[in-house]
Amino acid sequence: MEDNILNKVKGDIMVSASVFLFGKPEWEIDLEKAKPDDLKALGENLKERLEKVAEVVEKMEQNGWYRNGGLYDIHFYKNIKASQAEKELEELGIKEYVDILEDEDEYEDE
Repeated sequence: MEDNILNKVKGDIMVSASVFLFGKPEWEIDLEKAKPDDLKALGENLKERLEKVAEVVEKMEQNGWYRNGGLYDIHFYKNIKASQAEKELEELGIKEYVDILEDEDEYEDE
């Protein structure tokens, strides 16, 4: 699947980004000590988090980003410099939810 995405994103400069979804249950909550209310609170937190992720996905795809799934996150790719990506994410109001994974310097050496 990633090869398909990378074939769509052609060019000398490519930035990749990641949006975290959720982790293993043990990362999210102490399963041995959690009370029912703790589990409900986690469920509400996950719902809010995934609703925000849906907004992020929509905004990024509307702005030409391609995506594929990771184990705990969604990976996005676009043919722009990292500095342009940071500016774009800031303008979209989603920068705090997106981690830039690679920048153009990594590709200039190849």
